[in-house]
Amino acid sequence: MLTDQKAIDFFTDSVILVKANAEKKDSLLAKEYSISGYPTLVLVKADGTEIDRIIGYMDVDPFLKTIVDYENGIGTLADMISKFEANPDRMNAYEIADKYKYSGRPEEADTWYGKVIELGDPTDSLSAEARMSQADMIRRAHEWDKALDAYMAVEKDFPGTMQAQDCEIYIAIVYRDSGDTTKAVAQFKKYIAMFPESPDVDYCNRQLGKLTGTTEAEKN
Repeated sequence: MLTDQKAIDFFTDSVILVKANAEKKDSLLAKEYSISGYPTLVLVKADGTEIDRIIGYMDVDPFLKTIVDYENGIGTLADMISKFEANPDRMNAYEIADKYKYSGRPEEADTWYGKVIELGDPTDSLSAEARMSQADMIRRAHEWDKALDAYMAVEKDFPGTMQAQDCEIYIAIVYRDSGDTTKAVAQFKKYIAMFPESPDVDYCNRQLGKLTGTTEAEKN
């Protein structure tokens, strides 16, 4: 989106663009602005104070509109919280939680995900998504045992749902990232056996190859 001529003209005329490789472990910008996903665009004032951020890719027109809206205080975290206070809405609460999550403020995010659950049916799909996001924050914090408990709880409370299916693969990822190769291999194989038609099977096979030192060609 930043290579589109509209975006080039916009940043040339209206905004100073600073690009940083925040994936480098020693990146001061990544630490200062709590960058956890890529790409991330952080819109800041002249003094470095954050206005808001955009996570992921967008088509150029909605991307530029979002930046202009943010500059005018529309759709920012403060704006969303103000609207929630006037009219408590679960979807708004979820979006606020996501903003906190991707701004590196997990405690505030957890509180708002909790509001999503409290304001509606604790067994519906939006509550399931809120619970998954809470588990994801725990995993990102490398609290492996708590993350396993969180994913297993979601799987138990939402049987037969896509969230429960996703928990199976995230459990494998937690085992992998925590260094328990044996359990990770068993869990990835379990996922493949349970959901052979899932598009994530290819991912699981790649992980198995890395964990066991084999390739698809060798296995076949």
